[in-house]
This record gives sequence, structure tokens and C-alpha cells, in this order.
Amino acid sequence: MTSIDPTSPSTELLDRARTEFTRLLGSDAVQFEGSLFAEFHDPFEGPAAHGHQPSLLLQPENVEQIQAIMKMATELGVHLWTSSMGRNFGYGGSAPVVNGGVVLNLRRMNRILDIDAKQGFALLEPGVTFHQLYEALRKDDIPLMMSVPDLGWGSMIGNSLEHGYGYNVMGDHASAVCGLEVVLANGELLRTGQGGISNSPLWSCHRRGFGPALDDLFKQSNFGVVTKAAVWLMPRPEIFSTGTILCHGDNDIVPMIDDLLRPLLQEGVLQGIPMIVGTPEKGENEETGTGNYTMSNLRKVLRPGRWNARIGLYGRSNMVAARRAILEQAVATIPGAELELRTYSGDVAPEDVEPRDLISSGIPNMVLIERLKQTFGETLGHMDFSPVLPCTGAAAQRAETLVRGILDKYGLVGPFGMLLTPRSMISANMILFDASDATQVETVRTAVREMYDRTAEWGCAPYRAHVALVEQAASKFDFNNHVLARTYSRLKDALDPAGILSPGNHGIWPSAHSPYKG
Repeated sequence: MTSIDPTSPSTELLDRARTEFTRLLGSDAVQFEGSLFAEFHDPFEGPAAHGHQPSLLLQPENVEQIQAIMKMATELGVHLWTSSMGRNFGYGGSAPVVNGGVVLNLRRMNRILDIDAKQGFALLEPGVTFHQLYEALRKDDIPLMMSVPDLGWGSMIGNSLEHGYGYNVMGDHASAVCGLEVVLANGELLRTGQGGISNSPLWSCHRRGFGPALDDLFKQSNFGVVTKAAVWLMPRPEIFSTGTILCHGDNDIVPMIDDLLRPLLQEGVLQGIPMIVGTPEKGENEETGTGNYTMSNLRKVLRPGRWNARIGLYGRSNMVAARRAILEQAVATIPGAELELRTYSGDVAPEDVEPRDLISSGIPNMVLIERLKQTFGETLGHMDFSPVLPCTGAAAQRAETLVRGILDKYGLVGPFGMLLTPRSMISANMILFDASDATQVETVRTAVREMYDRTAEWGCAPYRAHVALVEQAASKFDFNNHVLARTYSRLKDALDPAGILSPGNHGIWPSAHSPYKG
């Protein structure tokens, strides 16, 4: 089968596609202009947008419609760009890598298919948001707790497929997924793991089947369209304590990570994904930036202390007390370090939780973006820079120095943070800018490209990338003449020979169009 040319489709082809998809789905499910269609552009692309523009928006309601869309896209020769809710704003939202992509958005597929309180999972469609599942759990008083990211308006499945993170016990969202249903490019319906057995009672409970586990092939890829997945949830704890560890010294980040957080994570004393935010000491750079986007304004939303680690302890009261006692002893070894914890019952209502604790409480919210807009204005934009680093204090210091230096160089500001796992960490940085200013948009992209190049010198690369930067991110995985990318292309050739699904997603192309040749 000849691969579809991954370039902008012609006006004539788009007109034909719009007619055929409207006939297939109905006019409400096919958009090409207006406010709904506008949601599926890069929300922060600026007034001088160029490239990465959607041409049509398709919103199917069920698997059968997706299968029909696959067939028609192949017949027409148009490529599709899949999104769940399309809220991945710091990385381009629903904007396609290839200009003129037809966005296949699954927002209308928003059924909660099952919640099993005993086994601790929810079986979902891709349009189910963190807010939606939380309300369902609360409505029926189901004794399960969710893990949520900083912004709770997105798709649970979409976030998991993008390797997203939350902060409590199930905070590694990609690892909390079990059993996928996938529509392949040829329209076939695949179920992974135990789902390969008809009517399996274990599809949502046991990750592997018989033979290779395929689930990860459909995360951060373009090999199929995920239409169902189970998400594992933690039992609702009797109590939980959440709060912060404050360190005031510039060099305190080294013992904070090396002697406190990492060892306690590996021992299982600390649970979930601690988040560290670094607040630079006041200095001559207070007015660095443009307009409202200054360091002095950034300080209004940053946490106190030079280093501030958000942590959580969950479980029965005696278990939380034991973990807290060990934590207090460890914190006391860092001179001047402060521990502040607040304790809640596992079934606490949102209105009884301090806003800063909502995320650790598994309660979806939009507090972060609301606070940022209060300070920087409604035209706030952000691009996220998120390299994977060794979980060491030295790596944190080096990363902060790099990020702060490049931001200063380009007159930009943004919070510097780190998400810790027992053996690695993600440096989570939001580069802030005025999305109404085309010059700032391009400046931010230039700055982040430079960050990619500099961290690559350390052997590190981002775990997610803006659609405008995916090729640069993918190019950093260069071992053995980019054999990883070439292997992805061979998989793409096998699973999607026409190349209709999300060309260029995470730098994955059919062999004929790959920049890497074996």
C-alpha cells in the first residue's frame, strides 16, 4: 500500500473530505470553522500562526464511527491527528504536527463504563475527564482515590497515553493504565493483555497476557486509536497528610534530594510523586522579562523558601503516623529545614481542603492556571520544557542553572520544578509568555530549542514536546544511528502502511518519510 503524502492536503481534497465525513457522521460532528473548531488549534500560537493548523475537526461518538473514519481516510488519502480532550496546552493542544491534519477528537466518547471498588479500577472512554470521574466517585461515595495532574480538565486516558503525572500513590499515570482497546489503522479492533480473551474477567486487573505486552506501543505513538482503557485507582485512605518541606539554603537541594527524598521514596516511606519548586533568591534580575512577565511578578505565585517540596502520606492513621515520624527525623538532618503537614480524612470534601492541597488530595482543580492568570493576565501562554534527569541534587542544580540562564538570556520567566520518582526525575518548567504577542511566541520556542540542545549534551532529553519541536526532541535519541526511530518506522509500516494516523507524532514516520535511514 502506498503511503499517504504527509503534507498539507489540497483545497479540493479537503472539500471532498468534508463532504464525505459529514455524510458519514452528520454535520454536528464535522467542524471546519467557528468557536468549537478554534479550540483545536495551538491555544498559544499567537496572532502570526504558521504551520500545525487543523483543517477539519471530526468528533465520533463510538468505535464503529472511528472504524468507518479509518476506512474513509484511507480511501480519500487524508491523514488524521488524534486527541482525547485536546487540553494538552503546554505542548500544543490538539494542533497537528503536519499542517492541514484532520483532527480526530474523542471528546464525545465520554462514558464511564465501569467502576469496580473492590478491584480498584475504572474502565473509561477517552473523553472522560478527571473532573468527571471524581464527581462520579463522590456521587456514589465509592471508596477510591484518584491521582490528578496540576490541571484537572483533561482526559484521564489522554494524560496517561502521554506519560502524564499526578502526585499521589498512583501518580505515574502511564503505569496506572491496564488493558487497552485500540482501533488499528485498518479498522480492526484490538484488545491488549487479558483482553485478548473474549469476556475476560481480568482485562482491567492484570497488565500482561500471553506473549509480548503491546500496551506501551500505543502510548506516545501513532500506531492506533485508543478507545477504552482501565485506570487503576488507590483505595481511599483512612487519612492522609500533605504539605511541604522548606529548605532555605541555595545548596540545600543536594541533601534534600540525595539524603531525604530519594532514599525515603525508595524505602516506600514517602508515597507518590514529590514536587520540588525552586524560588531564586531576590537579586538584580527582578525586572527581567517583558510587560507583566517579570521575575518580581513570578515570585507572587512561587512557593516560599529557596526549595519547597510538596509531599504526601496516605493510609491508615497508624501507618501515616509511622511514616511521619521517619520523615520528621530525616528533615531534622538538614539544618534550617521546615516540615509543614496538614491532615485530612480520606473522604474530605473539596471545600474543606486548602487550595494548595487539592492536587495531593486527588481532587481535580484549575487553581494553578487561575493563579497565574490573576498575576499575568488572560492572554497568558506557556510552553513546557520537561527533560528527564538523574534523581540527584547535582542534576537539579545544573538544570536550574541552565534554565534560569537561558530564560534570562531571552528575557523570559517561568517556574522551575522537579517531579521525583525513586530513580529519576522530570524537570518540569513552564515558560510563561503573552500569547497575543507573536514575537514572544517565537522567542519562547527558540529558548526551548536551546534547552533541548544543551540538555542533550548531558545525555538527557524531554519526555514530552510541543508539536512544533517534536523532531528536535526525537533527534536526541541518536544511539546507533537513530536505531530507535528506525524501529518505530518499521512498526509504523506494519501497523499503518498508508500512514493515515498522526504523522510525525513524537517524531514517528513511515519509513518512506522518516529522516533516519538505515
